[in-house]
Amino acid sequence: MSDNTLFPKGKIIIKQGRRGTSAFIIVKGKAQVILEGENGKKKLLAVLKEQDIFGEMGLIDGRPRSATVVALEDCECSVITKEMFKNLPDSNPGVKAVKKIMESRLKKI
Repeated sequence: MSDNTLFPKGKIIIKQGRRGTSAFIIVKGKAQVILEGENGKKKLLAVLKEQDIFGEMGLIDGRPRSATVVALEDCECSVITKEMFKNLPDSNPGVKAVKKIMESRLKKI
């Protein structure tokens, strides 16, 4: 894992529509996941807390982010880049957890 990054309260961590190549694990704090509709309306999808992972689809598909994530309070995150993820062994607990989440989300698509 890389050094942790601090996102102050109200800071956008990832922006819907932008390409992403990294995932985040919340070490401390909370963040909200917001879906921005074409009509400008925003819908709260989830509130994330410590140990939650988000942005993981960016590690495999490189497509634009499907939602915006904003820090609800000062939020410390570990950032996992695509390169870091590829170099971790499949036996790594973090890799297992991310793969399990991705499989679950892909089944819902």
